[in-house]
Amino acid sequence: MKIILVYNPVAGNEDFPLSKITKSLEKQGASVLAQNSKEDNYEMVLDLDYDLILIAGGDGTVEKNLLQLRDTKYPIAILPFGNANNIAGSLDLTDYYKKIVDQFEKKDFRYLSLGKYKTKESKGWFVEGIGWGIFTALLLEKSRNKKMKSDEEDKVDFGIKNLIRLASELPVHDYKIKLDDEDYSGDYIWIEIMNTKRLGPQLELAPNADHSDVYLEVMLIKNHQKKELKAFLKDQKKGMKPSPFQTIKAKKINISTHLPFHVDDELVEHQTLYEGIPEVKVSLTKHRLKILKND
Repeated sequence: MKIILVYNPVAGNEDFPLSKITKSLEKQGASVLAQNSKEDNYEMVLDLDYDLILIAGGDGTVEKNLLQLRDTKYPIAILPFGNANNIAGSLDLTDYYKKIVDQFEKKDFRYLSLGKYKTKESKGWFVEGIGWGIFTALLLEKSRNKKMKSDEEDKVDFGIKNLIRLASELPVHDYKIKLDDEDYSGDYIWIEIMNTKRLGPQLELAPNADHSDVYLEVMLIKNHQKKELKAFLKDQKKGMKPSPFQTIKAKKINISTHLPFHVDDELVEHQTLYEGIPEVKVSLTKHRLKILKND
């Protein structure tokens, strides 16, 4: 069995235990090619012949490589070694490397579609989610404020603390919204289109998401729900709590607004002035990735 191990050497708060994991896989009978994801042109390794691609790192590493592999038919395993580990957590995956060969031989997989978006000027894909409102505002503040970056010790605690503040400070905005031709236009403080159950600082915004179905989960929070939102965010300090806000299942989503939005943890700002309001079209890809399960 040939395994390509793509790993982030500095994921989370510790150095990646490369030797320990490689030796374990080899004892299981696998031939392992390890590739540091911080090296230039490391993606070329994904063009080689293999039986399983093993991605080890935090959400950033996992997202980057899942998107790189978005058309592959080969199975993928994910080892969580980051701070939030939203993708692995959403898929109920742990650091199961000691039994990966056995799991592979059982051919026990789950399936994950990726999200995609399109505007007049750009298009792209996402793993966790895409949205407008307070989480986008947090990413905007971090991109523009170097002090916020330097003060960031624990990413999860940092994110929760500032989202609570933004829930009080951020004004609502008007959006034109269509979910499968149903009109949900109105004023909202937060809009998230979720592909996985979790996003950002371990926020379980779509606890009932089914990664094998054909729907995205849409969370729409209005101004009168601010108090409930702040209570939900404060509860995260006591441990991860699922969102109390009902989500709407949709296949085709159209959001019209001049405001910037986030795609996973990246910001997208409209660069062109249009006649009318820019529209973002969101849906799922048809191809589903094959993800190796835990036992």
